[in-house]
Amino acid sequence: MYMMRSLKDRLTPLKVILICLLGGILLFGSVTHSFAGWLYPLGETRDKTSFSEEHIQLKAPSDTGNRPPLIYEGGDLFLGTGNLYEGFKTPWGAVWQPQLWVFATVRSAVYTFEDGVTSPSAEWGTRVDLYGNIQLTGTEKILIGFRPLDRNRLDRFTRVTFNDNRGGDQEEFNLDIRTLFFEGDFGSLFPGLDKAGIKKYDYGFTVGRQLLQYQEGILINDEVDVFGLVRNNIRLPGITNLRTSFVYGWNEIGRNNAINNNAAKFFGTFNSIDTHVSTFSLDAIYIPDEEKNGDGYYVGASAIQRIGHFNTAFRINASIAEEGNNAKVGDGVLLSSEISFTPHKSDDIVYLNTFVSSGNFTQAGREPVVGGPLGALGILFASPSLGNFGSELNSFADDVAGFALGYEAFWENHRRSLTLEVAGRKDIGGDGFDDFAVGFEFRQRLAQRIQLQVDAHRSFQEFRDDGYGFRTELQYQF
Repeated sequence: MYMMRSLKDRLTPLKVILICLLGGILLFGSVTHSFAGWLYPLGETRDKTSFSEEHIQLKAPSDTGNRPPLIYEGGDLFLGTGNLYEGFKTPWGAVWQPQLWVFATVRSAVYTFEDGVTSPSAEWGTRVDLYGNIQLTGTEKILIGFRPLDRNRLDRFTRVTFNDNRGGDQEEFNLDIRTLFFEGDFGSLFPGLDKAGIKKYDYGFTVGRQLLQYQEGILINDEVDVFGLVRNNIRLPGITNLRTSFVYGWNEIGRNNAINNNAAKFFGTFNSIDTHVSTFSLDAIYIPDEEKNGDGYYVGASAIQRIGHFNTAFRINASIAEEGNNAKVGDGVLLSSEISFTPHKSDDIVYLNTFVSSGNFTQAGREPVVGGPLGALGILFASPSLGNFGSELNSFADDVAGFALGYEAFWENHRRSLTLEVAGRKDIGGDGFDDFAVGFEFRQRLAQRIQLQVDAHRSFQEFRDDGYGFRTELQYQF
């Protein structure tokens, strides 16, 4: 009842904000699209919805534009043309064609925000993701990655602060290895074991530090030192494909308290099943922890399918703390659904995502900068993973129900996009608070490698002041 009264008291300013936000963006869309079909769909439309019978001559390679080179390309060019390097034959029979590709993404953003608890903050933060890829064959490679301007914590990014309430300017230069793994396929790596190609040696494997992301990051979203084994293309009655994998991890497991725990181990099995109606997944993880109160079990299941004109995904994820709720692992179940469709004659997307959690659901592993399990359900729950600007709404799932309703529009052959979203959380446990937010995310390609992103939000919170945020980011890929 308090929340209803609180929102009712704020109904007039909320209406003003919604009208100004949506009206201004709709006006922008109408001007961009020459006043044609500006209300719905908001993005570009197409008159033809079927394949053309007219012969269209393919463009010559010289007319398709220049291929942007990477920072460094040793050996064959990435997506290049010309003769391929013949490589050499290894003593175990595989033919390797080594190439070294170095590439990176630079993100730099200026942002200001107020969360309703601390005083407003304004910063300029920067993040660099730098990778080196040694490609040996089509299936074997070594990947190494660095993030030289941050320490994998929201408060440990290289940044300039415009006020003093967040610790001042920081330089976080480092050469910590964030990614380093080798992956391949036994059948490809040792072709002499099956010269006729009829035996079942096609097992994929990987070893090293890499991202584990299952159930869209709801079950686990973390970079862990692991050994993984996968078998694909398993055929069973009524199943077109079954992919099953086993993963063992021994280091860098990020627990729910945002601390990487090297005393914990990781055992997981992940299964994806394709049928003629749906794609099902069933995943299970066990984490034994040498430290106190860290043991936990985690399970996740999902069904992804198309129902009529709607794309749908339904998920259930659960965490079980062997020694009771604590900062590392909690007892809880999270139910979530994702429903979307594309308006006629457009590529726009309308979506409604909902969720409800019973108890305190926690992920099996998460990087400190990615936020909680609700981050995959809407832009207002997602963390930008850059500096102290976190998710607009709390992304953790402790006795809460909520939704995200949004519309994503596209222009200029997807070079420009705009996402409008409203989202809310309702505390159902009695120990939290309710909140509601509106916001948008605008993306524009400025050049072949450069993208501009602008996003803003306003939140209305129970028991605390309203919050707001505005962020402008430039992203450069090379």
